[in-house]
Amino acid sequence: MTNRLTVLTLPPQLREHISWLEQSFAAADYPDPARQDAVRTELASRVEGLSTVLAQAASAVRDDQAVVLTGLSAQSTAMVVAVASAIGPVVPSRPDRPLIDDLKPKPGADEQTTRLGDLRVAQTPHTDNSTMTAPPEVLALACVHNGTPDSGGESILTHVDDVVAALDDTDVELLQEPRYPSLNVPTDAGRTPTLTSVLARRADGRLTARYRDAALEAGITSDLAPETPGTTHVDALRRFTATVRDPARQTRVRLDTGDMLVIDNARFLHGRTEIEANAVRHLKRLFTKLNP
Repeated sequence: MTNRLTVLTLPPQLREHISWLEQSFAAADYPDPARQDAVRTELASRVEGLSTVLAQAASAVRDDQAVVLTGLSAQSTAMVVAVASAIGPVVPSRPDRPLIDDLKPKPGADEQTTRLGDLRVAQTPHTDNSTMTAPPEVLALACVHNGTPDSGGESILTHVDDVVAALDDTDVELLQEPRYPSLNVPTDAGRTPTLTSVLARRADGRLTARYRDAALEAGITSDLAPETPGTTHVDALRRFTATVRDPARQTRVRLDTGDMLVIDNARFLHGRTEIEANAVRHLKRLFTKLNP
C-alpha cells in the first residue's frame, strides 16, 4: 500500500507563545476566518520556522497525505484553531454545531442514543457527516491526552484509492450512482433518508467517498427510503465495505498528547480501535475548508 502518512514537527518554541496567543485570540474570535489568518500570521512571525512547517502541512493534505503534526499544545484551543487554519478556514461542520467538539468516552454512554465520539467501541473507517449535502472538507483531530499504548484508541485510516484499487470497474460505476439511502442514526431516526452516492469524482478526476456503514444500513432498511437500491448496488456496497475493513488497506496511527491528525475528509476514511474501559482519551475535533 502507498505510504500516505506525513509526520511534521512544530518548532518547540511555539509553546513559549501560548500566553500571548490566548490573550490575543479570544474564544469569541475563533470562528472568524480573517481573525484566524491574522493571528496565525502574527504567531508565525514570532516563531521561527512555523510558517514553513504549516505550509508543508497544507501542501501535504492537498497532495493526498494524512498529516500528523507533533509538538502542539493541544490543551490550548486558541493554538489548535490557529495552527489548523493553515490548511484553510476553520468552520463548524454545520451551522448548529460548535466550532470545536471535545471527544471523550463518557461513562454509561449507550450506542443507540449517543454520538460515536462518546463511545469506547471500535469505529470502522468512515467519512464524517456523510449524510450532509456538503460534508466538511478537512478533518483535524488534536490529541489533548491519550492513554498508554496498550489502552486502545488507535486511529485507523483508509484511502479511497486503495479501496477502489480492489474493486472492479462495474462496482466503481455503481457506487457513483445516487441510489443509496443514508440516514444519520440515531438522531434522524424517523426521517426520510437522503439519497447519496458512495463515490463521486472531483473536477480533477480524483474519486471521493461519502460513507458511514451504519448510516447506509439504516437508510437502506428504512421504510421511508425514497427508493431501495437493487441487488447489484447493494452487492457493490458490500464489497466496498469489506475492502474498507480489510487490514491490508488500512494504516494505523497512534496519536499521543500534542499530536494533531489532519486528513481530507473525502479522500480518507477514518476510524479507531476500541478504547479500554478505564483509559482516558481526549481529542479536539474541528473541520476546515481546503485552501487551493
